[in-house]
Amino acid sequence: MNQKIKVLLLDGHTVQVLPLAKALRKKNYHVTVFCEQKLSFGWASRFPNEKVLCPSAINEADAYLNFLENFLKKNKFHVVIPLFDDTAEIMSENKERFSSYTKVAIPSYDILIHADDKNLTMNVARKLNIPHPRTMDLEKNTLEDAAEYCGFPSLIKPNIGAGARGITRVDTLDELKSIYQSIRTEFGPSTLQEFIPQTGFQFKCQIFRDDDGTIKASTVQKKYRFFPITGGSTSCSEIVDVAEIVDYSRQILDSIMWMGFADFDYIQDPRDNKYKFMEINPRVPASVRSCFESGTDFAEMIVQQALGENVTSYKSTPGMILRYVSLEVLWFLFSSNKERFSSKPSWFQFFGKNICYTDGTWDDPLPMFAGFALGIKKYLNPKFRKSKLSFKSKS
Repeated sequence: MNQKIKVLLLDGHTVQVLPLAKALRKKNYHVTVFCEQKLSFGWASRFPNEKVLCPSAINEADAYLNFLENFLKKNKFHVVIPLFDDTAEIMSENKERFSSYTKVAIPSYDILIHADDKNLTMNVARKLNIPHPRTMDLEKNTLEDAAEYCGFPSLIKPNIGAGARGITRVDTLDELKSIYQSIRTEFGPSTLQEFIPQTGFQFKCQIFRDDDGTIKASTVQKKYRFFPITGGSTSCSEIVDVAEIVDYSRQILDSIMWMGFADFDYIQDPRDNKYKFMEINPRVPASVRSCFESGTDFAEMIVQQALGENVTSYKSTPGMILRYVSLEVLWFLFSSNKERFSSKPSWFQFFGKNICYTDGTWDDPLPMFAGFALGIKKYLNPKFRKSKLSFKSKS
């Protein structure tokens, strides 16, 4: 690959920037990373050729877009890759604005919204007869009808949003009535969704669909540990082979005519053992490191498609274990003695050819220290703790 091909990775504050920057740099792309602050994974990494401080895409969207446009006017980049929900959405909405400067590796907004809107994706799953939790749009139905259909406990889930923001568990109709309007006011239109018991395994599926509809690569990750313990961010997972999950994901992408990379969430319902579709994340997830380490270079695929080149096919090898150091430490501190010593894969196995780490590598260790500092900063923030715990404390 020609060194002159320049790639701009947005969202240098996210941990997923690390494997993409490394993979692209190793193949001689010129990599620049946008960071909102110096205390970030992207700024700590040694693999970006350049690091640029930028406004916050979440808190200063207009300033961010203007900064990016001025930057692209002055600096030639062939491809821009959003790595987080907020930038994926605003870059999709403004894709035409930047089309004269670069290729933005994100679908157009009319397609992206079908993946980003949880209510729309559930409608797609329903039409395709793909197992999913009972879900009802609270904008189009009464709270009473939604409660009767979904049952209790259930989750109020904002239709559009990143992570667990706004997701709230309710156990009775009275509780639903008392808090729904405040959630809608803060987070926008929402759905009510059947609560799936958290005792079943959760899975992620990363999949790449080419312009002609061909699936060029797919990986499935089985989640073993989380922090918060009852169902927060993944601290330990493993690449596994589950063809059923890949097929469900393919059907959904075919239905919405999605092109490029997509990330899916599933849960295995312990009541019937079915894999149930939960949502699509229209961007690269934090856990993507194990995909690269098991043989699938999603970074180059994204660039190849954006440039109109033939996209290379990949196949991951099952068995790669991914651990997130800072979250694994927190998991150990807050878990019981029984969990600490019986958890599989073993918490005490730190080395091996089949073990890799979300937040750093032996040839790029500084992001791990940045991750610890960021984790402490996050969990000292009451609003962040509330967003993570609002629906898990009762589970």
